[in-house]
Amino acid sequence: MLIHRRLELLPLLLSLSLSAISPRQNHSADHPGDRIYLDVVVTPKSSRHVSGLQQQDFTVLDNDVPQSITSFEAVDGPQAGIEIILVFDAVNIGSAAAANAYEEIKKFLKSERGRLAYPTAVTIVTDKGLESPLDFSQDGNAISAAFGKHAIAARGITEGSDRFQISFQAFSQILAAEREKPGRKFILWVSAGWPSLNGLETAHYEKLQQMQEEVFGNVVEVSTQLREGQITVFSLDPSALGDLDMGLTSDSPSVHMRPSDKDVYVAGVYKPSDVGPQDLTLETIATQSGGWALHPGNDLASALRRCLADAAAYYEISFAPTITSQPNEYHHLEVRVTRPGFVARTRQGFYSRPWPAEKFEAEAKSFGGAGDTSSRSANTESAGGEHEDDYANARPYVELPMAQLVERIPELKSLQPVADQQELPMILQKMGERMDDFVHNIGNLISREDLTQERLNADGKIKAKQHSQDNYLILHHGNDWTGAEYRMDDHGNGLGPIGLWQGFLVTSGQALSCIQFSTAAQSQSHSRFRYLGNEMLGSHETYVLAFAQRPGEVNFASVMAGTGAKEVDMPTQGILWVDRSNLQILRMRSDLLAPNREIRLEQLTTDVTLGEVRLRDVANPLWLPTDVDVYIEIGDQKYRNLHHYEDYRRYRVSVKIGEP
Repeated sequence: MLIHRRLELLPLLLSLSLSAISPRQNHSADHPGDRIYLDVVVTPKSSRHVSGLQQQDFTVLDNDVPQSITSFEAVDGPQAGIEIILVFDAVNIGSAAAANAYEEIKKFLKSERGRLAYPTAVTIVTDKGLESPLDFSQDGNAISAAFGKHAIAARGITEGSDRFQISFQAFSQILAAEREKPGRKFILWVSAGWPSLNGLETAHYEKLQQMQEEVFGNVVEVSTQLREGQITVFSLDPSALGDLDMGLTSDSPSVHMRPSDKDVYVAGVYKPSDVGPQDLTLETIATQSGGWALHPGNDLASALRRCLADAAAYYEISFAPTITSQPNEYHHLEVRVTRPGFVARTRQGFYSRPWPAEKFEAEAKSFGGAGDTSSRSANTESAGGEHEDDYANARPYVELPMAQLVERIPELKSLQPVADQQELPMILQKMGERMDDFVHNIGNLISREDLTQERLNADGKIKAKQHSQDNYLILHHGNDWTGAEYRMDDHGNGLGPIGLWQGFLVTSGQALSCIQFSTAAQSQSHSRFRYLGNEMLGSHETYVLAFAQRPGEVNFASVMAGTGAKEVDMPTQGILWVDRSNLQILRMRSDLLAPNREIRLEQLTTDVTLGEVRLRDVANPLWLPTDVDVYIEIGDQKYRNLHHYEDYRRYRVSVKIGEP
């Protein structure tokens, strides 16, 4: 009967409490919403908090991947505007511990002659909920006097689910009041702990799924609001060793044994099915927020001072998160100190939030769309005019001696060179005809894309990366050279430039890149070709061709945005591996003909591997990208994007017209 009651109350509990609070939307100018801000406390393994460290002393890891620190500040707590909220949880403290905790709180407030280091508010949670408002003061004597006017009433509620509801509702109210305020906040919650959600262990399957979804939503919202509100939670259990608590269960009394205090890592909840009874307990929330879960017993005043020591000296560090396109993905966080013997403590993780489409679009416009290398049909007279000097000294692949070409492209080391160019016209014609078939048959397709975006350091090592999956849409009509490529989520909603807001470059447009070698495109193109020789590519014998576009005479160009959002066409060159048996392009590598000074683009290398795709409405197979490796050097930055495509299929939109 009691279990059944818990099952009835829990969904109501969750819907009435935190899930009813709208997520925090506003971000201050000091804390823009595109970054993750961490308040980091550093201590030796047994000593006082450490000040005087520099940015280079820290490493931030997001899912075990080192991140670039975007801002760093060593904070002097008394000057930082920190607020302290001290909560006396009379609902979850036994009568023996409550009387002592009551006196210890007053003792803490009156220490240092009642002069508190930080603005402090004391509030009480009773059976009626949160009883006193959050009035902040640094006059500890006045706060103690006001606190002393509250009589300690005997707890009237013993049912665990009721006590959890009261406690969690009070916590939600405090969170709502504090989350939008600037500056850091400490919540010091004096309690023996909130009851566990034991109904999760006894619910039937369908009910369990519903409950886990609701609890997971609250776990995500609590984590996010604490992080964005710069709120750290401390749990302080005043129950003495062996304290007999008549109210912790509805049956016989239990002996409340006090565990030892230590740093604890509490694993985050990755998905609703992982949710367990402990995932919304006070100790779990406190530990994951970067605070303590302490068990001081009778010496509560000392434990409160220990918590405030975290405010004395700490470091505020931010980084651009590697957020995927999916919401509510858990990211494990860790901060390491390079100096031996030091330990860093901060919040233990965060949940991803997808940025609104309009924010992505605004950022893409301000960023100039750099990295979107979609090919397009264009007349590139500007490439040969204003920036003609960029190409004056270019040595295209079609002109390089074979030894220099192999040095530039080591994959050609097994190439068997040819003596003349007699076969080149036949190769171009047959290859062009294969591309004509491709142009005619491709139509509209959709595939599954697996995308890994990487930011690299000067040595080419990964310093940040993110992984995402999406549906990749390819739209092409008739025999047109042009087309469009888009990314969508599983619900058919268009995705913005994935990763751009986190400082990655966005690349696309590879699916239709081979169209430039169709016969129609060749007839109007002024590209140059050279038959280099023959080479094995896996099990395929291939013709190997070099190509180079002529500046100012390009009909199919890679495009990036330059200064003032002006589009800059970039002539390219590259290598084609063409199957000798059917004249199908199997692999294409393209590079810039020369670096582009306007957008400081030093290198753009795209390596496309194509695979056979069979569709029921096309007699012959299509050859479409399976893997694409894009490497970019722009300004002083280096990037690599790895695309994998699979499950190509027709994309059709059906419209049903019904009766009005």
